[in-house]
Amino acid sequence: MKLWLPVLLSAALLAVGAASASAVPSLAGPTGLVMLPTAEIAPTTEWQVTVGHRSFDVNTMYEPADVSVWALSLMKGVADDAELWVAYQRVTDGSDSDLWEYGGKYQLSENLFPRMALLGGAKISVGASLGRWANGVGMGAFSMYEEGEGAVGGDVETLRAYIVASKQILPEYTGEWVWGTDDVGTRIIGTAGLMYLRVDAEEVGADSMIRPFLGLQVFGSRNLEMLAEYRFKDSDLESDSVFSVAVRKPFGSSTTFEAGLTNGDPIGLGNIDATLYLRFAYSWPTEAYQ
Repeated sequence: MKLWLPVLLSAALLAVGAASASAVPSLAGPTGLVMLPTAEIAPTTEWQVTVGHRSFDVNTMYEPADVSVWALSLMKGVADDAELWVAYQRVTDGSDSDLWEYGGKYQLSENLFPRMALLGGAKISVGASLGRWANGVGMGAFSMYEEGEGAVGGDVETLRAYIVASKQILPEYTGEWVWGTDDVGTRIIGTAGLMYLRVDAEEVGADSMIRPFLGLQVFGSRNLEMLAEYRFKDSDLESDSVFSVAVRKPFGSSTTFEAGLTNGDPIGLGNIDATLYLRFAYSWPTEAYQ
């Protein structure tokens, strides 16, 4: 591993205090930002389901295609330090294909480092997932990041693993964040991590990458949350770095609305122009089914 990677991770999280963030699923499935995870873990006291939609254009070997994606995910904390999730995407460009992904995340510790150390107070988690995009290449998957290949038909399988740290960097942490209050000021949480992704396409072959990523969450009045994320580009797999911005707003204790822009494709590679997505998240207590 290059020496600048741990330096980048440490510098992005330099502060005193611990993070306390909302545990909302990302588009990719685990609790997180837009396409990338945070170190947060979903609560054990509720189920969380999300539904969202986005559309974008891709250039296939024949002609541009208008792709529509409906996404559905289900997530639950299975312990105070672990979560499991499943995500499904229905991808359509005149024909339909299905993308399933299953994964989990484990939080190593909220106090892995001494409080006055460089990463003191940061939450640090590891996670992994397996995915399969049935007939994904025919949907333009590899035409997004393998220019000139244009393979038709075939499945795309993915293996993803990551380590991620999240830390409250403003204000200095003094206790648990009080949700729903207007006089607590702005709160900012920084996230940094390292992601491994292996993509194996039936018609083209396999390739992999290891890249760092950064994220920022700004919580303002009435819990309005603004998100931004960036993952460094892999020239062999994608045409651009992954970059996303979004706004997330809770309504009551169970419903969250999210809108944003991202250039991540259905398997999380930066191969499309940034386009709008809309998403709703709903949670309900586990006690309702006991």
